[in-house]
Amino acid sequence: MASLTKRQGLLGKRLAAHLLRRTTYNITAARIAYFANKTAEEAVNELFTIPALIEPKGPINFEDSTTYWLTTGPYTPPSDTGRARFGVLFWFYNELMNDVSIRHKMTIFYTGIYVSGDDADWRIFDSYRTLQHFAIGNLKELARRMTLDNRMLRFLNNNVNNKWNPNENYAREFLELFTILKGEQVSVGNYTNYTEEDIQQAARVLTGFRDGLFTEKDANGLAIGYAKYNHHDYGNKQFSAAFDNKVIMGATSEADMYRELQEFVDMVFDKVETARAFVRRLYLFFVSDRLSEEVEQDIIEPLALQLWSDNYEVENVLKKLLKSTHFYDEDDSDSTNEVIGGKIKSPLELYFSTITAFNGNQLGSLIPPPNSYDIYVYRLMDSVLAIMGFPRYATSVEGYPGFFKSPSFSKNWIDTSTLPMRYKMGTALLTGKSVANQYQTMPYEVDIVEFVKNNFVHQEYDNQLLAQFIELTLPEGVNGTRKEYFRQKLIGGISSFNWMFEWQNYIATNDDSSIRVVLEDLFEALIGSPEYQTF
Repeated sequence: MASLTKRQGLLGKRLAAHLLRRTTYNITAARIAYFANKTAEEAVNELFTIPALIEPKGPINFEDSTTYWLTTGPYTPPSDTGRARFGVLFWFYNELMNDVSIRHKMTIFYTGIYVSGDDADWRIFDSYRTLQHFAIGNLKELARRMTLDNRMLRFLNNNVNNKWNPNENYAREFLELFTILKGEQVSVGNYTNYTEEDIQQAARVLTGFRDGLFTEKDANGLAIGYAKYNHHDYGNKQFSAAFDNKVIMGATSEADMYRELQEFVDMVFDKVETARAFVRRLYLFFVSDRLSEEVEQDIIEPLALQLWSDNYEVENVLKKLLKSTHFYDEDDSDSTNEVIGGKIKSPLELYFSTITAFNGNQLGSLIPPPNSYDIYVYRLMDSVLAIMGFPRYATSVEGYPGFFKSPSFSKNWIDTSTLPMRYKMGTALLTGKSVANQYQTMPYEVDIVEFVKNNFVHQEYDNQLLAQFIELTLPEGVNGTRKEYFRQKLIGGISSFNWMFEWQNYIATNDDSSIRVVLEDLFEALIGSPEYQTF
């Protein structure tokens, strides 16, 4: 049976790599070796130790290369708002790639739930910082805070929701996609978890909230929307039996509008089904695409009840899941239902984890030269990630299909157009080019010879060297003809003795001409392999 029993003993390299692949984008040989000597308890606790951001003030103003205009002023965008937006995007991905904790994995998890529109303006900074701040915090407070997010207010039209013309868009998505979800339809306008009338009443609660710029800040210093009482419906709101016929008393002032909002959020999160919906998403994101009856009973239900009783503090529930024997696939012997290697990597995971694994970040600074924002970020987003299946923003309010869309879940990352691009990634990283265009230079490039020299040991022994490559890249080891296929990529048809000679000659002369060809061939074979697409 599926079990939340805590895994005992040291992880070892295989399970350490599994944990790191599922919880961070920063997977290196050194980190795998370090976590291999920890128990699941120790390793997971360390991943929940959240470090300071590399650049907590945000992106540097490209116009003067000194000020942090989003956090320290001036509170107006630079004249070139396009580059301002690119600066924010590059700042975020730089933070994500260098994060050694679970923070940015959870931040991306939340972007798949709280979809707040495209990246058309630089206010995405505040959305990112909000998700970073609540990454392992209180889910209920995050839901309240995202309701007041400037981008969210605009994207789902709550900024035009008023007492004269209620707009139900955000209220509907809050229930249907962000929190409790529909459940099965009982009758017209009546779902298992709420009714159409509940949406109408929720929209009334949400009337009068407006998006701002920098006029309002939350407790963390991030821009937030504001309340406009004369646009608010201050009548009482009566909800259905789905919410125990709850009545939310109408606000009597601008300040009291926030009390109404809090009561509404509390009402939705008081339902255990909201906790179940969230825990299922955690499971789909971190563990497996398969939600069997056994998993529902033995994993989802106890974690949901814990989340609900913990008032939606996420940390302990997620820790329990990541420390369990189930997460490490040690609670059954069913080889047809594997957790390790059982999910397909998103393009984001595929690209950034490869860069960190092989030290491919040649940028060396927080930002590229100011006049290169548009080049680097545009190419990264459109000529690398998007072309592999991860566009700049989720094109539907339902989020990225690869995260939570049934029945295929992570298989949604793969189609006939994205798969060939994924297989080209190894070559692109060796040449420092984009995946889509061999003439577009990127700031990420892997020098595989230098990497092997500085990060592996016993490089002169082909079998030991190959084992280190496989340990770093593939979720499971390979044997037989598959292992021999990769070994031949390494030694290029020569004997093990000749490989030893070639490596020693390189060390003595620094002439890498002969070994570079085969090392690059092996790198491309591994990075382009079907196994590497999984984690």
